[in-house]
Amino acid sequence: MTEDHRYRLIFEEFLDKTEDGFIVVDREGVITDINQNYCDFLAKRREDVVGRPIGSVITTTSMYDVLARRHRGDGSDGVYIQPYGQGETRDEAEVYAVANRFCVFDEEGKLIGAAAHMKFRQRAVDTAREISEAELRYFKEGDGADLAGAGGFADLIGKDPKILELKRVGAQAAKTDFPVLITGETGTGKEVVARAIHLESGRREGPFVAVNCGAIPDNLLESELFGYEEGAFTGARKGGKPGKFQLANGGTLFLDEIGDMPFPLQVKLLRVLQDQQVERVGGEAPVPVDVRIVAATRQDLQLMMAQGRFREDLYYRLAVINIETIPLRDRPGDILLHAAVYLRELNRKYKTGILLSDRVKGCLRAYLWPGNVRELQNVIAGAYASCGQVLIDLEDLPPKVACRAPVTAGSDGGRLADVVGAYEAEVIRQALRRNGENVQAAARELGVERSLLYKKMKRLGVTIQRVVR
Repeated sequence: MTEDHRYRLIFEEFLDKTEDGFIVVDREGVITDINQNYCDFLAKRREDVVGRPIGSVITTTSMYDVLARRHRGDGSDGVYIQPYGQGETRDEAEVYAVANRFCVFDEEGKLIGAAAHMKFRQRAVDTAREISEAELRYFKEGDGADLAGAGGFADLIGKDPKILELKRVGAQAAKTDFPVLITGETGTGKEVVARAIHLESGRREGPFVAVNCGAIPDNLLESELFGYEEGAFTGARKGGKPGKFQLANGGTLFLDEIGDMPFPLQVKLLRVLQDQQVERVGGEAPVPVDVRIVAATRQDLQLMMAQGRFREDLYYRLAVINIETIPLRDRPGDILLHAAVYLRELNRKYKTGILLSDRVKGCLRAYLWPGNVRELQNVIAGAYASCGQVLIDLEDLPPKVACRAPVTAGSDGGRLADVVGAYEAEVIRQALRRNGENVQAAARELGVERSLLYKKMKRLGVTIQRVVR
């Protein structure tokens, strides 16, 4: 077997096994080879395609231009969005493919022909889904648990050493019944830590009851925590109502934003912690309770004590164990992990395969996230809702995040982004010209929503040209 024959067999086997499309033309633009996947996409038989000029099969082809310019598949012409004419594809929804086109030369540099490697839209979606899962497997590697979570600290996402230490301290705290005070900024997962402590403690089979002390009016917080007897006040429920302490009996009571608790109520809370019994509003007999307290706050309780706004004796009752959550900006290596996990949830819910572009990943890493994980989830959800079918890109991010995209002069990433952007802009201009500068008609031809096309036009600097009649 000659070397040429061996490589021909390898080439044919590759074309048969790949899920992408391949087409080869001679230097006159006549089709000399095409794989079965591309034939299926075009809804044509191979024998009806080979030997014909490519322009008679794909009326929108750019291969003649590639041959004329002796394009080698590098520089600013590598990636191209190939549109198709009406009726030229098997599925009317598949109106474009991503093409990489290049000329082929012999040993003496003479032009032999050209080839194109096609990525189809549905395959791109499937590939995006596979990449998303692969990224998650990479992020989870060495994290010691499935992020889908069996509960406890397995659900606390992060590989940063500071997070690993927080997990260790939290798991150790879960082994006791001592009160825990969790401090940290808004959105850093204080309740997640509290739930993890409960789920890894001996009280895991009991209830976990959460109360936001800052969200309940002062005059209602006492009855909400301790309950009330029938007739205790106007509007009191017949038969009375148990408070959160009683509902949490045998389990854990999470007092979120404890720093917002009114000063007079702090005295009663201290008494409950000391005596392990509560008195309902309007009641006479104390009710014993078996509750572990986990409290949390975004405020500086030390400063509040110095100002006389928080009781010192209550603080030392609550803060037997102190745990401080970590702001997202202090563990930048976990930013993309959180983004990937939340994006996976959205993809599963809506059965999509959306990915983050490299430029978006750079923005997410560079942003300081004052709202922490909660803000990150908000940004990802908004970008997911506004993006196209495969990729979240810069135009999908809010300006405060997108404007922080790192720009490195001459970097490959920036050059590739410029390449893709230039071709995308040209495809949009061509579609607009074919449709008389009608954006809605051009969007329909390109298979995108009109609002998305307007966004892309703004980002790429594409304007509506005046039509001369």
